[in-house]
Amino acid sequence: MSLIASIFLSAFLSNISVMQNDTVNKNSTSGFTINKMTDSVRTIPAPSSLIKLIDQVVKQPIKSNDKDIEIDGLLVDDTKTKSGKDFYDLFYGSWEAPAGAKNYTITVSEKPFRLTSTMIVVSINENIVYQSILQPRQEIIESQSEEAIFITQDYLTNYEEIMKQINGEDLTGSGIF
Repeated sequence: MSLIASIFLSAFLSNISVMQNDTVNKNSTSGFTINKMTDSVRTIPAPSSLIKLIDQVVKQPIKSNDKDIEIDGLLVDDTKTKSGKDFYDLFYGSWEAPAGAKNYTITVSEKPFRLTSTMIVVSINENIVYQSILQPRQEIIESQSEEAIFITQDYLTNYEEIMKQINGEDLTGSGIF
């Protein structure tokens, strides 16, 4: 709750306005009911328990706006052929996230290529990390899977530094070549 809204709510609830000569009836299902009789105004103080509750809400520390992904380290399979599925299974079976890696999703996808080969792509948060032509030979699939794991782990260990470089100030040029 924002500070302004809290202050407004506190001021509003500490001075509940009721019309003069109105009758206030306690209704067991809906709280208080007010019968309007005239246009003059008088105030009824809010209960002390409500004022204490509002003070507690106002005094709570404001949380930062840094949002983290709730499902961290997700591995997504977007393969289409048996070779691609074998690559994904080997990748998934040998995958170990590096210490300190957070806020990432790894996607293993596949694109059709010539004849029996396909293009395998490993990306982290939509940034392509590894891309190679995958042949349907098991020893090649195993070696490419190990290579992709090594490159992906290396990328994740240096992720924060890479993001600073990508979004850094040295990329904000004047527009003059």
